[in-house]
Amino acid sequence: MQRGLRYKLVPKPPFAIQWESKHKKSYSGKGNFNMVLTGRLAGIRKKTVAGLVAAATLLGGLSLGMAASETASAAPLRDSYAETVGNASFEAARNEYGLTKDMRDGATLHTFMWSFETIKEHMEEIAQAGYTSIQINNVSAVKDNSELGKGNWYLNWYYIYQPINTTVGNYILGSEDEFRQMCDIAHQYGVRVIVDAVANHFTSEWEVIDPSWQNKDYFHPQAPINDYNDREDCTQHTLSGLWDLNTQNSEVAQRMAEFYRKVVADGADGFRYDAAKHIELTNEFGGSQYWNTILPNGAQYQYGEVLQDKNVRETDYAAMFNDSSINGGGVTASDYGQEMRNSMNDRSVNTRFFTDFRLNAPVNQLVTWIESHDNYCDRQSEKFTEQQVRTAWATMNARGKAMTLFFNRPYASGGTQEWFSEKSKIGDVGSDDWKQPGVVASNHFRNAMVGNDENIQNCGGDHCVMVERYKSDGNASNDGVLVATTERGGQDLAGMSTKLDNGTYKDEVSGSTITVSGGKITSGSVEANTVAAFYTPKVDTTPISSAEAMPNKGDFEDTKDITLRSFNMANASYSTSEGASGSFNDGDIITIGAGSAGGADVTVTVTGTGNNGKSVSHTYTYHKGAQTPVESVTISGDGVNNGRLDMDLNASTSAQLTATVTPSDATVRNVAWTSSDPSVATVSSSGLVRGKKAGTTTIKATAGGVSASITVTVTGEIVTPQGTTVYYPSDKFGVDSTYIHYRVGTGAWTTAPGAKMEEACDGYVAFTIDNPDQQAVELTFNNGSSNWDSNGGQNYKGSGEDILVENGRLTEGAAPCAVIPVVPVTSVVINSNDFSIQEGASKKLAATVLPANATNPTVTWTSSNTAVATVASDGIVRGVKFGIAKITATADGKSASVTITVTKGDDPTPVVPVESVAISGTGVSAGKASINVGAGLNLNATVLPSNATDRTVTWSTSNASVASVANGTVRGIKAGNAVITATAGNKSASIIVTVENNGAVLQSISISGSGVANNKLTLAQNKSVQLSVKATPANATVGAAYWTSSDPSVATVDGNGKVTAKAEGVTAITVTASGKSAAIVVTVTKNGGSSDRFSDVPAGVSFHDEIEWLAAQGITNGYSDGRF
Repeated sequence: MQRGLRYKLVPKPPFAIQWESKHKKSYSGKGNFNMVLTGRLAGIRKKTVAGLVAAATLLGGLSLGMAASETASAAPLRDSYAETVGNASFEAARNEYGLTKDMRDGATLHTFMWSFETIKEHMEEIAQAGYTSIQINNVSAVKDNSELGKGNWYLNWYYIYQPINTTVGNYILGSEDEFRQMCDIAHQYGVRVIVDAVANHFTSEWEVIDPSWQNKDYFHPQAPINDYNDREDCTQHTLSGLWDLNTQNSEVAQRMAEFYRKVVADGADGFRYDAAKHIELTNEFGGSQYWNTILPNGAQYQYGEVLQDKNVRETDYAAMFNDSSINGGGVTASDYGQEMRNSMNDRSVNTRFFTDFRLNAPVNQLVTWIESHDNYCDRQSEKFTEQQVRTAWATMNARGKAMTLFFNRPYASGGTQEWFSEKSKIGDVGSDDWKQPGVVASNHFRNAMVGNDENIQNCGGDHCVMVERYKSDGNASNDGVLVATTERGGQDLAGMSTKLDNGTYKDEVSGSTITVSGGKITSGSVEANTVAAFYTPKVDTTPISSAEAMPNKGDFEDTKDITLRSFNMANASYSTSEGASGSFNDGDIITIGAGSAGGADVTVTVTGTGNNGKSVSHTYTYHKGAQTPVESVTISGDGVNNGRLDMDLNASTSAQLTATVTPSDATVRNVAWTSSDPSVATVSSSGLVRGKKAGTTTIKATAGGVSASITVTVTGEIVTPQGTTVYYPSDKFGVDSTYIHYRVGTGAWTTAPGAKMEEACDGYVAFTIDNPDQQAVELTFNNGSSNWDSNGGQNYKGSGEDILVENGRLTEGAAPCAVIPVVPVTSVVINSNDFSIQEGASKKLAATVLPANATNPTVTWTSSNTAVATVASDGIVRGVKFGIAKITATADGKSASVTITVTKGDDPTPVVPVESVAISGTGVSAGKASINVGAGLNLNATVLPSNATDRTVTWSTSNASVASVANGTVRGIKAGNAVITATAGNKSASIIVTVENNGAVLQSISISGSGVANNKLTLAQNKSVQLSVKATPANATVGAAYWTSSDPSVATVDGNGKVTAKAEGVTAITVTASGKSAAIVVTVTKNGGSSDRFSDVPAGVSFHDEIEWLAAQGITNGYSDGRF
C-alpha cells in the first residue's frame, strides 16, 4: 500500500505531481521472536507509556507473554505444509503441473480483485501456466462501496484495504464458503494460496467499523505520520487517516491472531502482510508482542510489504518472517522492482538492472516484482506495455533467485490503453497476459531449473539478455537458457559463449532451436520483442486457449451487459437462452434480459476451438429479478402546465423536469429522456431541458416501456454566457484548499494544481472559467498537492453555464448555490476627447459605466506606452516624455480610449500623429492573402504621413495556431484563417490570411550539397559550396530559409546557402525554414582534404575533426612521436 494514495477518494490525473515512492512505508526488527526491549526509554513519547506498562509486566516474569502464547496456541491449527506438500493427492497434482515444492522457489500470480468464483474457474489454467501460488486480496469484511461505483475498479479497489471487522468474506471477493471452495479447488490442482493480510489498520470511517471493534483502546490515537523515517512516528501513528490498530494491546493481538488462524483453517497457505513496516517489531515500542502473537497461525509461507527507505530495518523484518513458518518467508524488494521499471523505461535488458537485488538480506527471503498493484494504481507503471512487462518479468523470473509476483492488470487497461478502462468490473479476470506463451514459458523454465546454477549475460547488446541455468553434468536435458529481447531488435546467438552442456535446445514458445558445442552457441537466433525458453520441458507445454463471459454470474433488474472474452482462439461463438447467438471477438459486448420475464434465469454459453486444437465450452447463468411493471409515467417541473412548457430564452435557458414513475416499487425505475428536435431544445439524462433556438420540440420520458411527453415551445434569442461556473463540494479538500485544474475545448491545461476555488455558499466552492464560446470543458480537482479527483483517470467533461461535480458525477446546468443575476456592462464612456499635455503635466479623466446597476462596474486604467504617459487607478494621466499614447478605461470587458499627445515643455516642435497604416506584400489583394501550411509571407507596413512622430510598427495575429507573424513575416501553421494587424501611432490596418493544406505537412528538413555526407562537409580555404534545403516528405512546401554560421571566421554562409571557407577550423552551418532546423559540421583545411596530423586519430574516428581544429588553432600539438 502506498502512503496517501491507496485510501484517498481519487487517484492523481496523468499530469499530476508524483509522490516519492520511497516515503510510502518504513519498518525494522531483529529477525527472531526473542527481541529484547529497546533501550530507547529516555524521552519516550506519551503514546508508548501504556505499552511500557505492558512491557514491565512482560519483563516481570514473562507472564503476559506466556499467557498470550498459550491463548494463541489453544485453538487447533491447520498445518498448511502437511496438508499440501505432505498430502499425496496434492503432490500428485503439483508434480503433474511441474510446480515447485517450496513456495519461494516458484512464481506467484497476483489475482488482483478477482472474485473467489473467478479464481475457481481459472484454476486449471493457473496450474497449466506454471504458477506455484496465487496471491489474493484481503478476505476480511471491508467498507462496502459497491453502490457508488457499481463495480468500477477506480471507485472500489482501495476499499479492499479498509477492513471493518475480522470476519471472512466481502462484497468484492465473495463469501467465506466461496473462499473455502476456492482454496479446495486450488489444492486439487497443486496450487497454494497466499492471502493479503491487512494487520496494521481498519477503515478511516469509525461509524462503519463493526461495533465489537468500536473501542478506542483498540486503536492508536488519531495522529498523522509526519516523518516516515522516524520509526516510532511511522509505526505508532495513522496512515492516511486510517484507524491504526493498537498493536501493543494484547486483546487486539489475540483477536487478529484468531482471525488469521481461521483464514488458514479455511484453506490459506500463506500471508502477505500489507503495510508491515508500519507495525513495530517485537519489543520495539511498548513491549509489543503483536508479531509473536499473530504469526504462529499454521501458514507455510509469510512475507511483509516493507517498502525500502531510511531506518526501516528491512533485514530484521525479513528474518522475522522467514523464521515464522516452515516454508520460510521474507520481505518485498521494492527497490529492485524500481530497477525493473527503470529497465523498461530505458527499453533495455542490460544485466546491471537484474543482478543487484538492492537489499541486504538473503535472496531467498525476498519477493520481487516488475510492478505491484500499488505501482500500477499509483500510475508509476501504467505507461509500460504488456510486452515491456513480459520481457522484464521473464528475465527476472528465469533467474529463480527469489519468489516472483506477477501482477494481473485490469482488462484492456494500461500501456497504450486507458489506465482504468472499466471494460471489466471488480471480481472479473484481468488482462490475459498472465497466460501469454512467453510468460508461461518463463514459469515452466523456472520450475524445471530449481537448484541449478545461474549465469546471466547480454547477447549482442542491451536489447538482448540470456539467463542460463545449468548443472554441468554432461546432460543437456538438465540445462537451458531463456532469452529475452526488446523491441529494439532480434539477435543471432551464434558465437555466444555459454555454460550449457553440448546439445540441441528447443524453444517452448516458437519451436526454434539453438545448438551448443564446446562452450559456444553454434547456431540459433531470436526475433525482436521475444521471450524464448530453450530447454527440455518437464510438463505439457500446449499453449492455453480460453473463451469466457464476464461477469461470470449476477442478478439484474432489467437488462445486463456481458463482455465476451477470447484468448488464443481459432474461433469463438456464443448463444443465449433468449435465442441470440453469433461469433465474437475478444471484448465484444452483448446485452441480455430484454427477452426474459422477471424471475427467469438467462444463460450465456461460449464455445470454440483454441489455436491449440482444444475445444472450449462454458455456460454462465444470470438471474433476472421478479418484475413489478411500470403503470404510468408523468412529467412535472419548472413551468410545466397541461403538458406544455414555454421557454423564453431572454429570461431563462433551462428548466428542470422530473419524471414520476408509478408504482413506486416498479422494478425498472430508470428514466430515459429524449428530445424530438435537439436543435430547439436538448434534454439531459437527469431531465434538464436546455433551450437552443426558437421552435417547438417534444420531450419524452420513458421507463419500463411506458412513456410520457410534453410539448416545449422556445421563443426569443439565446444570450451566450461568457463563462462556465463549476461547483464542487467544499468538504472534499476544504474551503480554502480546493483547486480546479482544467482546459477549455482542446486547449492547454492550466498549470497544476490549477486555479483556487472560492467559497460559493454553504457546502460548495466554485470557480468561473472564461469560456465565451461555450466550448466543452475538461476538469479535475485536487487539494493543491497529492490528492486528486480525476474521475478514475478519465477526467470530468461537460459544457454549459453551470456545472456541478459531486460524488463522482458531473451534472450540467446545476447550480447548488443561490445565483445573483449578473448584469453585464454595456458601455464605458470617457469624459474627454483626444488631448495634448506637456511633459510633466497631468490631467484627471473620469469614466462612466452603463448601466448604473452593472454587477461589475470597477474601472481599470491602462496606458499603451507608459514611457510616454502613465495613468493612475483614479484616472490621473501624467505626461512623461515626448510622444503619443492611448489611455484606456475598461470595466467588465467593455472599454473606451482617448489618444494623448505629450509635447516638450520647452520645444515648440509639434507632434505629427499617424494618419493611416497600409499593409502590402506579394499576393496581398483586397485585404486578403493565401499561403500553404509551412509557407511564409513577407508583409510591409506603410505609415503616413512619412514624417509622423511615432512610426514604430507592431504586428499581431488573431490566431497564432493558424498563422504567426514576427516583424512582418507571416508563417502558415495549420489550415484556417487569421487576421494579421499592423499598428503604429494608435492607427491600425489588417488583412485576412487564409492558410491552406498543401497535401503534405513538412516533417523535417536536411542540408544537401556537393561534398555533404553524414551531415559533414570538408572544404579547402577560400573555396565555396552551394547548399540547399531538402524537405521530408519531398512534396512538402518549405518557406523562406535562414542560414547562419556558428563561426564566420572559419566559414561564412549567405542568405541563399552559399558557404565560403575562410580559415582552418570547424563551424556549424544551420538552416531554419518553416519552423524546422538542420545543421552540418563544416571543417576547413588548407587543401580541402582530411588532414591526419596525428597517427592515432585517423579520419573517421570520433572527434577527428574537432582535434584537427584544435591543432589548427595551435591549442594542441600532440606528442613528439606524432600521437595525439
